[in-house]
Parts: sequence; C-alpha cells; structure tokens
Amino acid sequence: MKRLVSIAFTLLLAASMVFAGDDPKLGQNYPNPAKEKTYVNVEFTSIDATLTLSNILGETIQIQKLPHSGTFIIDVTNIPEGVYFYTLDADGHKVTKKLTVKK
Repeated sequence: MKRLVSIAFTLLLAASMVFAGDDPKLGQNYPNPAKEKTYVNVEFTSIDATLTLSNILGETIQIQKLPHSGTFIIDVTNIPEGVYFYTLDADGHKVTKKLTVKK
C-alpha cells in the first residue's frame, strides 16, 4: 500500500513540473538600485511578449516588445529616483517585480 501512494505522488509531481516549465520567468533586475541602465532576464515561449515599466501609481513609463527570451536592458537615465515595477506579459501570464531607481 505504501508503494502505491509513493508512485502516485511521484507521477503527480512530474506532471506539476512539466506545467510549471511553461510559465514565463522574470528575473530580478541587476543592478538594483539602478542608476542609468538595468538588466532583466526573461524566459517565455510565446511570440508576443511585452515588458512594461510602471510607476508606483500604476502609470506606464515604458513598454518594450520582446522578440525572444534573453537579457534585456531597461534604460532609466531619464526616469526620476523612486520605486517602479516591471511586468512581463507573455504566454497568457503576467509576472511583476520591483525596481528601484537611485541617481
């Protein structure tokens, strides 16, 4: 009986891992805080993805269309100091992380 429970758990875990691999991934920007430019690693499978930078009020500051997974630059040279959020919208999911700008 214990063996059957162990096998069922293993199969459930394997199915869960396959599904999780399809979700887009958004890395923490570096450096953080950012002064002029900051880098963000993203992974996704769709062909239509965007990276949006918003201020603390939710107002859009920048939008970048992303052609593929990889490392992308967010230019914060002309953005005032403060806390911002960047959102990856891909594969039907949105993932958001915090970015700090300090001059």
